[in-house]
Amino acid sequence: MGILQRYVWWEVSRAFAMALVAMTGIFVLFMVAAQAMGSRMLSPRDVLTLVPYIIPSTLPYTTPVSLLFAVTVVYGRIAGDNEVVAVKAAGLSVMTVIWPTIVLGGAVSATLWYMSRTWIPASAHEAKMVLFRDMEDVVYKFLKRDKQMTLPRSPISIKVKDVEGRLLIRPTFWKKGPGETIATTIQAKTARLHFDTEGKKIVVALEEGVVQNHGVGEEVAILPNGVESFEFPLPDGPEDRAFALKTVQEYTNAELEEKMAEARRHLALDRKREAIAAGLLFGAGKIDEVKWGDVKDAFFNHAEYRKRSNEFETEKQLRTSMAFGSLLFVVLGAPVGIRFAKRDFLSAFMTCFLPIIGLYYPLMLLGINMGKEGAMPPYQALWISNLVLALLAGWVYPRIIKY
Repeated sequence: MGILQRYVWWEVSRAFAMALVAMTGIFVLFMVAAQAMGSRMLSPRDVLTLVPYIIPSTLPYTTPVSLLFAVTVVYGRIAGDNEVVAVKAAGLSVMTVIWPTIVLGGAVSATLWYMSRTWIPASAHEAKMVLFRDMEDVVYKFLKRDKQMTLPRSPISIKVKDVEGRLLIRPTFWKKGPGETIATTIQAKTARLHFDTEGKKIVVALEEGVVQNHGVGEEVAILPNGVESFEFPLPDGPEDRAFALKTVQEYTNAELEEKMAEARRHLALDRKREAIAAGLLFGAGKIDEVKWGDVKDAFFNHAEYRKRSNEFETEKQLRTSMAFGSLLFVVLGAPVGIRFAKRDFLSAFMTCFLPIIGLYYPLMLLGINMGKEGAMPPYQALWISNLVLALLAGWVYPRIIKY
């Protein structure tokens, strides 16, 4: 790489790094603010814990735009300063100043492709689990401040005399029964709460606990051995189940492959197995023994497994497509920046940004919907946007080489 190529590569790299830091910071700020407003209980310490897990999730969106910004600004400036004209006057092709940036774009795309398969989805899941694990802290904070609380979407209410660290002093637990009546009261000298995310339950360890069941007999039981525990399920609203389950975006590619293999296995065997079993019973004259419920479930589940398979394949193709899109942003942004030759960095960026973003992302959203709905194979639907950028680049380059 000669002096000219190193100069261009360094200018683009520097602009890209500054733009990436700025755009990622803005994205993270808005995402953390949304999480804080949603939970209303995130402390500054919680925010600092959350930020490192949120940053990777923003990279698939901030990286291509940052590259586009860097490329249009740098190439618009050097073209506006007639440096491209000087290169051609020296008998060199315009590609002499473009290919170092294409190499940079390829390296960024490869890095983003690898991270989107492993680190980014794992970080997205960890960010959610940080919020979920903080629920335990939130409960302790509420109890320390208000001395009582009712767990949302749960039959359990808690009242305490005080809270010392992770220790509840003189706690009382009420468990609601049918009709919102108190079915059970549990009192103890001290207690500790533990949120078991894998078991989807809350475990309460008691010291000197007493249980009173309200109703017939109103039995009172002093728990033996000094220390006992009881448990109850985690809140089971739709938003709570979202915490307990991984979304498609939180699976690594290896996990996606496993889920896709499982879904395809069900698609291939479930309906066939039930149909064969029903056919054999028909043939044997044992119509009454046909499990029509299982047959119905197999046919209904077939559509669900088809939908899940499409979602997994769409997510897999989306990650590769978005990573490769970073390279295409460079390939198309460089000649467009040269063509318009704007020394004003804002006008150079907006001249290229608005048409590309206005075309690329709507086509990507269209491809996502078509892939998930099964209207088009995901490996085709998710590459429509990249194909359009490649065609535009093929149309622009001959005109730039003649420039």
